[in-house]
Amino acid sequence: MKQKIIILLTIYLLFNSALSAQNIEKMNKSELREHIVILTTKIDSLKNANFYLEQSISVENKEDFELILKNENEKKRIISENENERKRIISENKIEISKLNEIIIYLKGSIPTSIWTSDKNDFLNKYYFDQIPLPNNSFSLVLSKLVYGDKRIGNSQSNLDDNYQEFDDNNQGEVESSVQRLPEILDANAFTYWGVKPNVMITDGTNFSNYVISKNSDYFNSKLPKIEVLKNKLFTIKYNDGSEESFLFNVKKIESKDNNNQRKILQIELANEEVKADGSNNKAKDIVWRFFAIENECYLALTLGQLNRLNLKLISDDKGLEAYSQNRQEIGFTKYFENYYKKTTTGEGIYLSRNKDLFMDSSKYIDPKEIIYLFKLK
Repeated sequence: MKQKIIILLTIYLLFNSALSAQNIEKMNKSELREHIVILTTKIDSLKNANFYLEQSISVENKEDFELILKNENEKKRIISENENERKRIISENKIEISKLNEIIIYLKGSIPTSIWTSDKNDFLNKYYFDQIPLPNNSFSLVLSKLVYGDKRIGNSQSNLDDNYQEFDDNNQGEVESSVQRLPEILDANAFTYWGVKPNVMITDGTNFSNYVISKNSDYFNSKLPKIEVLKNKLFTIKYNDGSEESFLFNVKKIESKDNNNQRKILQIELANEEVKADGSNNKAKDIVWRFFAIENECYLALTLGQLNRLNLKLISDDKGLEAYSQNRQEIGFTKYFENYYKKTTTGEGIYLSRNKDLFMDSSKYIDPKEIIYLFKLK
């Protein structure tokens, strides 16, 4: 670049020098000859300057081209290195994926398939397989599903095989009786949980529906006690009224011939700490809970009696309403809606009805004894 500037400056000076010469017309022959020599010399200088300028431009173009070529080669090199690195990473990932797939296949062969399709973060789903120590845990009982009805064949509740005759050699045998009904497993939201309006005077001309209000399963859950486990040893049930019971608990898997359709049962045994007057343990207050694997989930299954043990007032509408007597000195159940008895509702009790669906003519109240209640521990 400096060389180019020098050459251009030289041309500029030569050009200006020529313009400042005296007027040629005023020159004599001798002066003209001298001026021609000067001009010839300047022309030669200009030619040389032009040559050097062209050479400089050629060199710069070459340098620029080489620089571009160098950059292009560098770019290709970088692209090539990146591509090689990409291929290396892909290859390593394929190897890792292959190893992980082998581990998954091994685990699936070691752990029942149900745990892979259920919520693996659910406490009961994990506890069914691994009864880990519970150092300091709190749980709420959450109603998840209800087993409604039972299996009935003919007029009995015996097993299927007992109600069919064997076919004779000529295949002339016939079925003695048929299936009368089967149980269903329904979601908690397939039912309505009716609460009782408190302090309502029972009057003439009314019926049961005048004293209850529809609720959802959250209302049902709110009536259940909380559970606390301390040091994997002390199991405490805390009731809504502030009272509580403490137990020593033990957990085990039951393996027997009738173990829930070829699946094991998880059982928790709660030994009540209350002591009788004679110093012996009050075993009548012990509690046994069983946990069943149903489809791909594990649940705590409780009967009406077990829920009553937890101070839950789950009542059949046939029993009527819990009510105060006129002087509020007595509490009992009434099915007669007449003001002659001067009774007032206590507001206690929960009643169930199944929500009407396409296969039902109408919704009716349910006897809670007909249901097995399936809970999760949250």
